Amino acid sequence: MRTATNRGALTLLLLMPAACATRGDLSELRSEVRALSARQDSAFAELRRSLLEQNRAAMDSVRMLSDVLFDFRGDANNRLLAIHKQQVRLNEILGQSQRSLDQLSQDMDDQLQRMQQRIRTREEAGADTLGGDSAEPPESGAQGGTAAEQALYDAAVSNLERDLRTSARRGFTQFLDEYPRSVLAPAAHLHLGELLTLEGLREEAVDNYLEVPKLFPTSEHIPAALYRAGVLCIELEDHDRAREFLERVINTYPDDRYAELAREELGKIP
Repeated sequence: MRTATNRGALTLLLLMPAACATRGDLSELRSEVRALSARQDSAFAELRRSLLEQNRAAMDSVRMLSDVLFDFRGDANNRLLAIHKQQVRLNEILGQSQRSLDQLSQDMDDQLQRMQQRIRTREEAGADTLGGDSAEPPESGAQGGTAAEQALYDAAVSNLERDLRTSARRGFTQFLDEYPRSVLAPAAHLHLGELLTLEGLREEAVDNYLEVPKLFPTSEHIPAALYRAGVLCIELEDHDRAREFLERVINTYPDDRYAELAREELGKIP
């Protein structure tokens, strides 16, 4: 009995160091786990800080690049706008210059034609020099005025046909100033009235048309002049004068083609 008891005690004594060793190892293992966890937490925290810093740096770089691009885009747009304005202005200057050159060229052509015509006129009249005053201008023929008159009139008509209205108006005005009684004057008055009408100067156009019956009572252009004056008076709402001019065409020139046109316009007067 005692022997069995001794064996149990001996076994207990042998197991006690093993149990103590196991608890120590477990405690040491736990300490290492905690240390490892702490190092992992520290590493994760450091990695997180690093990533945040890199992210902030990247965001700052993106913002800086965006600001640079915005400034560049704005500067580029401003420069493009300035270039466009300069181009428009340049086109305007070029257009004005071209028109001025065309007008100058036309004026020079007109002057050259008049000079050449005067030379031919002087030569035909037997003049020795352009400055001589011994030669008399040729008399007006049945188809037109003198050579000088015809040249000036033709130049104005040419400008009108090419839609050079300023040059044409200046030419007809000069012609009527220099040759107010020319056989070509009634036609010149009709052309000048047309140009005045195109410019919106209807009152002046009416006065111009009325110069034809006033100065040339036997002219074949009277029906056209009176008819055009009547139409303009309708537009000006001067119905009494319009009726007077149109009825004059109808009563005085019943067979003229403008008589029928005058009847149509007369019917429009209230």
